[in-house]
Amino acid sequence: MSSVRTTTAKKAKPATSTTLAKASLLLRTVARTFPTGGTLSRIAREVGMNTATAHRLLTALTHEGLLTFDPYVKTYHVGFELLDIAESAQAVAPDLQLRQRLRPMLKNISRRTEESTYLSIRSNRDSVCIDLSEGTYPISANTLMVGARRPLGIGAGSCSLLASLSVEEGDRMLLLNQDRYERYSGITLSEVRQWLLEYRRDGFAFNNGRIIPEVAALGVAFRVPGSGQDVAVSVASVVSRMSDERRRMVIDVIRNEISRLQE
Repeated sequence: MSSVRTTTAKKAKPATSTTLAKASLLLRTVARTFPTGGTLSRIAREVGMNTATAHRLLTALTHEGLLTFDPYVKTYHVGFELLDIAESAQAVAPDLQLRQRLRPMLKNISRRTEESTYLSIRSNRDSVCIDLSEGTYPISANTLMVGARRPLGIGAGSCSLLASLSVEEGDRMLLLNQDRYERYSGITLSEVRQWLLEYRRDGFAFNNGRIIPEVAALGVAFRVPGSGQDVAVSVASVVSRMSDERRRMVIDVIRNEISRLQE
């Protein structure tokens, strides 16, 4: 009998060296230590893990949607899939409810424009893509994944969210993020300030291939009725399709769908 108790005790001991434990450690580290994203080397060094093992596990977590990977600045972020998991244990998940409510509008915009359409919200000093409706145009300009994060000001949707803030809060976000902007194709603080001025003048953001060559995007931010929350809708396309006339058409479609929602 004593041998049985000994065996049982050994089984009850936490298996801290297992793959699951290592993956969980990486997930917690990204969430708590690198809220604005961490590179492979920094994350591996933080947890004391060799980079090959960390890369394999981070890739697996990304594949499952628990993390997202930004290929432009090579950083890992917490994935939106975690909110889906939380929803099963918690009746109220505001961001998921918002996504569900606005999905018909998003689908209408992508159908009418034939382009990939994104829904983004603010999360501290970042914008987070929480939904995507793919377009029907044969050449795809799908540049964001659900869960992807960008510093406020980087991208049409993100710039729209930045413009929705008060001038004082917007300036604060600019200063907090200025060191991160250059990671995105060398974008400068003065460029983001200029885009912000253009949004306040025109009522929409336009990114003409500045982040990813040959990919352009338009964005509009608005407050969702009854929620008190600002969101941004952005439409991406290849630059060759974003003529002045087509830009006006896309903006008209976005504004029309926003008006229908507000009514």
